[in-house]
Amino acid sequence: MKRIFIIFQLSVLLFACGGNEVEKVEATFEEGKPKVIAKYKVQEGKDVKVFEKELYENGNTRMEGAIANNNRTGIWKAYFEDGTLWTEGEYLEGKRNGAAKNYYPHGKLRYEGFYTLGKKSGHWKFYNENGQLIEEKEF
Repeated sequence: MKRIFIIFQLSVLLFACGGNEVEKVEATFEEGKPKVIAKYKVQEGKDVKVFEKELYENGNTRMEGAIANNNRTGIWKAYFEDGTLWTEGEYLEGKRNGAAKNYYPHGKLRYEGFYTLGKKSGHWKFYNENGQLIEEKEF
């Protein structure tokens, strides 16, 4: 019985600790369906946005990614309306910074490259709809 009580207390503690993240609908479509959903965490007594997801009217995700200091950060992904991955890229303090990839609607890679503080940089590769490399360019 004592073991069950301890397990129960640990479960309550873990649940309580994990419960400091709140999801909020920040914008809706005209008919009331969610358009933008954000996750907030309590940090130093304040609600701080840590994640954002924008939706299409059909409910599929349009884009999503982490937020830090009210800016995009880390990997952000955008999707076509049918849910197929459209683009993914890294952000730092709200600017594209790092690897970037863009895809055709059928899922094949369209281009890949790199950004440095919001500007294209380095070696980029471009592909046709069949996946064949058609161009390489330096930025």
